[in-house]
Amino acid sequence: MLLVRQEFQAKYGRGDELVALFKEFHARAELPNRERARLMTDASGPFFTIVTEYEVENFATWESTFQRMMSDPQTDAWFKRMMEVTESGRRDFYNIVV
Repeated sequence: MLLVRQEFQAKYGRGDELVALFKEFHARAELPNRERARLMTDASGPFFTIVTEYEVENFATWESTFQRMMSDPQTDAWFKRMMEVTESGRRDFYNIVV
């Protein structure tokens, strides 16, 4: 199993907007292991940090899911709105061993 962790830094004061956008995205996305997806906000550290985590079987599953989501016409409009409230972001992949 693979954990896909994405960390976003919202523009100052716009964290709630980014959370709302991710809730919208999760509601329509066909994510594998949807029950194992999480959306988190900072309790410490840099303000307005939003983190998403997904578990997938392997890199091939992630890649096919990502390609399917990116080819959805709704994703383009959503991504433009997301970029308006996002300062930066990163994606990390972790092997789940236990």
